[in-house]
Amino acid sequence: MAATLLLLPTVLHGAESFEVRALLVPQREAVLSSQIHGRIIELPVEVGDRFAQGQLLVALDCEVLAAELQKAKMDLEAATETHAAMLRLLEFGSVSELEVAVASAKKKRAQAEVLLGETKVSMCRIHAPFAGRVVKRPVNPYENVTPENPVLEIIADSKLKLHLLVPSHWLQWLAAGQQFKVRLDETGKSYQAVVTGLGARVNPVNQTLELEAAFSEKHDELLAGMSGTAVLFKPAKKDKGN
Repeated sequence: MAATLLLLPTVLHGAESFEVRALLVPQREAVLSSQIHGRIIELPVEVGDRFAQGQLLVALDCEVLAAELQKAKMDLEAATETHAAMLRLLEFGSVSELEVAVASAKKKRAQAEVLLGETKVSMCRIHAPFAGRVVKRPVNPYENVTPENPVLEIIADSKLKLHLLVPSHWLQWLAAGQQFKVRLDETGKSYQAVVTGLGARVNPVNQTLELEAAFSEKHDELLAGMSGTAVLFKPAKKDKGN
């Protein structure tokens, strides 16, 4: 969500400046849900915990699915042996080609059942899609979950971004690479930032444009959701003729 627009123009050393609200947002965020019904047996992270990409975040009880997979593998083994036997009998003319084709189809079906079982078993474990932190954990160990219920909300906060909402007529002088400062309400400090991208569409209702920026340096004290006031300067040479 873009920051609320607030324009406070001032003139400093011949360059006109404008203040707008800015909001810190994570690089990526996701709400993780289980793809199957199951009971949580492992939930090693708490709210605020950091985790690495690929780290196990949630594990479900998979005994039933594992047993079904084992049965599917045994069925595949039997189907494979039957198909091989049919091929040998075909050489002696003891079976028809149709019977061999049926055995081959049963083998392929058994292979598909094994693949399906392996896929279901893999769904019992949820791994982190990226490195980050836990924002919300609405479930607890030993609770049952369904595909509709979220289990974790996570963010990637290694590099927080700034979102601003600015008047679209600023496109006359605003461009990617332009530097500015932002003072955050929560820390009371000012930070150097740079415009990294301009929105792809102007809001025709209020004539505004979303702006994205990045901090020039890493600051460990910053958290997603913080907000503050950004000060952007309109280059003095652009003021001529106004």
